[in-house]
Amino acid sequence: MFLVFTVTVLALTYQLEKNIADSHIELVKDELKSIAAITAVSINGDFVDDLREPEQQKTEQYMAIKRFFAQLMEANQKINDIYIMRKGATNKELVFLVDADPDPAEFDELYDAEVAPEMISGFSRPAVDAEFTTDKWGMTLSGYAPVKNSRGETVAIIGIDYDARSIQDGIGQRQKQILLYSLVSMVIMLFISLILAKSIISRLNRVKRAVDIILEDERHTTQFYKEKDEVNLLASRVNKLIQKFTVEKEQILISIIMTLVNTLEVRDQYTHGHSTEVALMATDIMDKLNMDTEEKFMINFAALLHDIGKIGIKDTVLNKTGKLTDAESNIIKQHTVIGAKILEEIPSLNQIQQIVKHHHERYDGRGYPSGLAGQDIFLGSRIIAVADSFQAMISDRPYRKGMSQAVAMEELERNKGTQFDPEIVDVFLEICRAKKYKI
Repeated sequence: MFLVFTVTVLALTYQLEKNIADSHIELVKDELKSIAAITAVSINGDFVDDLREPEQQKTEQYMAIKRFFAQLMEANQKINDIYIMRKGATNKELVFLVDADPDPAEFDELYDAEVAPEMISGFSRPAVDAEFTTDKWGMTLSGYAPVKNSRGETVAIIGIDYDARSIQDGIGQRQKQILLYSLVSMVIMLFISLILAKSIISRLNRVKRAVDIILEDERHTTQFYKEKDEVNLLASRVNKLIQKFTVEKEQILISIIMTLVNTLEVRDQYTHGHSTEVALMATDIMDKLNMDTEEKFMINFAALLHDIGKIGIKDTVLNKTGKLTDAESNIIKQHTVIGAKILEEIPSLNQIQQIVKHHHERYDGRGYPSGLAGQDIFLGSRIIAVADSFQAMISDRPYRKGMSQAVAMEELERNKGTQFDPEIVDVFLEICRAKKYKI
């Protein structure tokens, strides 16, 4: 029996190690596509479209892109390089525009697209290499996504490289864990085999005793047996490994999104700290409503990320000091949809994605992007709408002085039932009477 079990476990181990390698690479590919897509949204496509001369590398916008790439590489140590390329004179040529590698390509340096065919696919959709590719920078697996200008035209691609060695190291670690579980299973099975004969005799004796008791008309006899299925135990461990892969992938994407939030606040100097203050106000409201811990955490996270979509808005619109034109206002309104698009790459943030998408809906149904009304608007969105508007009203801007807390409270009162959920406004006004958010 032990021999049969050993052969079975070895066969399973071989198959599992192969499946682990395949599934790990597929997870890495999904991760690369997601990171490339998220990063591409944050790039100013109009600026990239205008990149023609080497002297433009000295501009602040160009240096800001390089710093941004450096932040992403620091947040995710698996990233070997991030770069922007556009099409060259032929379909087989690509041209480097920005390269964050320590040994970067030259501005306008040509790259043979035949080395990595999926690069061309990256101009139309997020894509990833089918296999590892090798060039002068080494062996990598790369993800690509289109960079679009304000007219929605693709002007370049973002490339994200993972070093092949880091991927293979990850596979090796998973396979070692599988091998360890297999060895433990075989040791346990060996122990079980050694005591099996004694166990069988013992069980037969228990059956005999039970029969004797039944014959004696004892009707309330119960026997409990605890048995371990080592194959199921191994399968359980594999399932936990797969869950761990998913969690690790989502943690990486979340860290990159938080890096984007920090980058946004650096870009928009007048709203620095805005998201944090909105999250604190939202937490005060949720505490007053006695909401459960899990829901509070989710809405608090959404409040921190509610303006993440502004990373896709041009600086000229985002930092405009004067009154926005109708066209510019419509561009700003797109930040809710862009934010939802960024967050949809992470399944565990699905509810947060919806809260972020709808935080500019109005209680009377005249908000955006979907025109939801009343209780159809997510509770988190209704809470953030109040906190977001109040924080904006009491904050200074280059074109106006912030309102006093008292005046901002009057504005909330005046707009409850139309712009804001009246119940949430009443709760927040009660908080404001006891707490000063603006000194």
